[in-house]
Amino acid sequence: MIIKKFNKKEDYERVIQFLTNCYKENKNMVCWLPERFDDLIFRIDTLYHDERGLEKSADYTYIFEENNEIVGLIVPDGDSFNSCIKTGYEKIFSEMVELSEKELLPLFEKDKDGKVDFLVISHDSLKYQADELLKRGYKKDEAEDYDNVQHPLEKNYQISLPEGFKQVYGEQLDDNMKAKACHYGFHPADDDGILTGTFREGALAYQGRKQSRYFKDSFESLIITDDGDICTYCFCYVDKETSTAFIEPVCTREKYRKQGLSRQMLYGVIIRLKEMGIENAYINSYDWRRKVYNSAGFETEDSIGFWHKKI
Repeated sequence: MIIKKFNKKEDYERVIQFLTNCYKENKNMVCWLPERFDDLIFRIDTLYHDERGLEKSADYTYIFEENNEIVGLIVPDGDSFNSCIKTGYEKIFSEMVELSEKELLPLFEKDKDGKVDFLVISHDSLKYQADELLKRGYKKDEAEDYDNVQHPLEKNYQISLPEGFKQVYGEQLDDNMKAKACHYGFHPADDDGILTGTFREGALAYQGRKQSRYFKDSFESLIITDDGDICTYCFCYVDKETSTAFIEPVCTREKYRKQGLSRQMLYGVIIRLKEMGIENAYINSYDWRRKVYNSAGFETEDSIGFWHKKI
């Protein structure tokens, strides 16, 4: 078994093919979608590193190879460990965790005692991982994440909005305004109600994802007011080879919440994906978001455990 650090120039195409093959075999998100990997290394890494000065996840991604074939991948998503393992190679999970406990520490903030709260994320359906983590002294917290999946071809939706609102796909809207609205959705305290003007936080990341191989088929879905104020925002990566879509990020500005706008925005995504012939759309949810996504027809495919250990 050969273990090496991911090099974007040398390994990107191979990793994308590995993730593509894993999805084709499993048909679920126990593996990382290739679109999700692109979101990590082009958008999130730009936000964390170029805008906030933090470490890049791509610099701490590790490839496990056998006979020149990728059989496993360590994918840190910010301050968390995630893995993707080819069927039949489950035994390498133990080695992955051991390596990560040594090499991924710079991604985690240290406590006052100099230790870090090391976080491993694992699908609950992968019992062998839970057994290994328990053996290593990890404890699962009460928080749960969910892989939600919608099958766009199975249901017909119609968008129904309150008077004064409309759903759009965003092609004609200003990039700066969309990036700013997305940021406000996640940081309500920053929302001054003004979407025009200079915007920094998230602007580079918004542009960064345009490097994704999936960008040409991807799109945004938004709800805006009749006078052009952006209320909700989401971005949908589309991979025609796997016939999947990955929706990230999703947000609603605080002053427009609790009106059912997010559900209608997601209906817009599903309608367009259905027109494109895409089979499955995925979205990661947690806490109250699960109810929002389920109300839009997304089904919970698998729950995810958050496993912690002080190192």
